Amino acid sequence: MQENTIPWIIKIIPAIVGAILALVLSGDIDKNGKIQVTVSVICKFAASVTVSLYGGSAFIEHFEMLKTSTMYQGFIMLMFAVFGLMAIGILYQSIALLKGKPLSEVITEIKSAFISIIGNGKGGRD
Repeated sequence: MQENTIPWIIKIIPAIVGAILALVLSGDIDKNGKIQVTVSVICKFAASVTVSLYGGSAFIEHFEMLKTSTMYQGFIMLMFAVFGLMAIGILYQSIALLKGKPLSEVITEIKSAFISIIGNGKGGRD
């Protein structure tokens, strides 16, 4: 391997770990580590990794953090992977409200997501 590929591998690993953590937080991976692979789960994983790599890179370049350590940049990518899906979910709920979805239904979905993040580990499912 060349010297230039090692930093990218170090940055891709947190992106993948962040995507897996995002799937745990969304309830797609249960507390026993089991996952039901569906098109939705694959799309969520791909979206999380994409947001991490592109969003994290853009953030690092915009705020001129290119001279920071590779591990620090990897941490930024990890945060983008985890919280990027949350931002996409907020945008989705906003569009749903604009299209006439009842506020009570949106609140129920947000409450379920919040419970899956900090709650009982069931992913908002009973």
